[in-house]
Amino acid sequence: MAISSPGVGSGLDVNSIVSQLVALERKPIANIQSQIGSLQSSVSAWGQIKGGLAKLQDAAAKLAASATWQAQVARSSAPESVAVTAQTGAVTGQYQVEVLALAQAQSTRTQAFNTGETVGQAGRLEIRLGQWGPTGFVAGSGSPVSISVSATDTLATIASKINSANAGVRAAVVRSGSTEQLVVRGADTGQANGFELVAFDATDTLITDTSTGLGRLAYYDAGGFADGQTLVQPATDAQITVEGIAVSSASNTFSDTLAGVTFTAKAVTAQPVTLTVEDDREGMQKAVEAFRDAFNELSRTIKDLTRSDPTGGGNGPLRGDSAAIGILTMLRRIAGDTVSGNTPATLNEAGIRFDREGLLTLDSSQLATALNNPNGLAGLLGGSGIAQRLKSFAQDALAASGAASSRERGLQETIKRKNAEIDRINERVQRTEAALRAQYTMLDTKMAGYSGLSNFINQQLASWNTRKS
Repeated sequence: MAISSPGVGSGLDVNSIVSQLVALERKPIANIQSQIGSLQSSVSAWGQIKGGLAKLQDAAAKLAASATWQAQVARSSAPESVAVTAQTGAVTGQYQVEVLALAQAQSTRTQAFNTGETVGQAGRLEIRLGQWGPTGFVAGSGSPVSISVSATDTLATIASKINSANAGVRAAVVRSGSTEQLVVRGADTGQANGFELVAFDATDTLITDTSTGLGRLAYYDAGGFADGQTLVQPATDAQITVEGIAVSSASNTFSDTLAGVTFTAKAVTAQPVTLTVEDDREGMQKAVEAFRDAFNELSRTIKDLTRSDPTGGGNGPLRGDSAAIGILTMLRRIAGDTVSGNTPATLNEAGIRFDREGLLTLDSSQLATALNNPNGLAGLLGGSGIAQRLKSFAQDALAASGAASSRERGLQETIKRKNAEIDRINERVQRTEAALRAQYTMLDTKMAGYSGLSNFINQQLASWNTRKS
C-alpha cells in the first residue's frame, strides 16, 4: 500500500491548509456552544425558582390548613408524674389531676431452683387470663393456652415455651448465685389482665402438690393447698381523680377522659398536678415565620436571577425574562390582597407587611395580637384566603403546563435543537475536510509533477549550453 505524504513532493503544506479551512468551517460551533452554556444557566436558574415555589407551596399550605389554627398544646406542672399531650378539638383550660395508684401487670415467681435443675415431672401448664377478685379467679372470654412440659425441662426451657406460646404472659429466669427462679409477668396492665397457671400431670390430672415436681410452677385459685409460685404484684387498674372525679383505667394512659387530651400517669402524686391546655400560639407563629422565610427566599432568588446590572457587575441568567418577573409580580399582588369581611382583612393588619425591598417582615407585637384570634387568621389565610391563593398559584406554576415548568421545558428543548445543530455542522465539516484533503492532495501531486519536469528541462538546457561552449 502506498504511503501518502501531502506536500513532500511540491512543498505545499496541505495539512496546514486543510486544518485552517476546517477550523473556519467549525467556527459556528463555538458560538452555538456559548449559547448552550447560557441556556443551561437559564435552566439551572429555573430549577432554583421551582425549588423556591415548592417551598412556598408547602409553607402556604401549612398556613391554609385549618388544623394549624385549631392546634392546641398541653403542659403538665409535673411531667415526671403526669405527661400530657393535646390534639385538635381539645377544650382550653386547666385541669387538676391526682394519681392515686398506677396500673400494674400481675407478676409471680417460683421458689428457688438449683441452676439448671429440671422440673422432674412431665405434664402441662395451662395459662388462663382473667380477673382476681375477693371470691377468687374469674376467667376471661379467651381460651386457655396449654404448654407441654417434659420431666427434663429446666426453668429456661419452660420460659422459652411460655414466651413462644403468646399466651398473654411473659417469662424470664432470674439467677442469683447457684440458684434461679422463674418469673412470670402479664403482658398487659389492668385488673382484668390477671392470670393463673394450672398444672396437670401426664395423665391430665390436676396437680395439687405444689411443693415438688411440676406443681412448683403452679399459681391458681384452688382451696386446701398452697400455690407453687408467690404473688409479687397483683394486676391492678390505674386510679386517678380529675377535678375530684374518680377515674380508673386498665392502662396508665387516659385518652378519652378529657376530649382531645391524652395523659399518662407515671407516678403516684402527693398533690394535684395541673394540666394546662391552650392554643398552640408558638406553633402558629412558627408557621407564619416559615411562610415569611419561603416567600422572601423566592423573592430574592427571582430578583437576583433577573437582575440587570448596567455597571458591568454581571447580569442575571434570566435578565429580562418576562415569565420569571411575572411570577414575582403575581406573588406580591396576591400577598397584598384583601379578604373582604374578615378581621384581619389583610396581611398588613395581621403584622405581616412588605418592606421597601418587597420582602415580608413581621411586626411581633401586632402579630401576637392577631394570634389571640386564631379564627381570624384562619379566615385570612385559609379557605379562599391569601395563603390558599399563594399555594394554588405556586402549584399551578409548577404544574406541567404551568409558567415555570413550561419555561424550563422550552429551554431544554432549545438546548436539544442547538446540540442537533452542532451534530449537523460536525457531519458537514467531516465531509468538507475529506473533500478538501482530496483536492489539495491532487493539487500537490500535480505540482510535484510540474516541479520534476521543470528540473529536467533545466538540466537539459544546462547540458546543451555546456556542450555548445
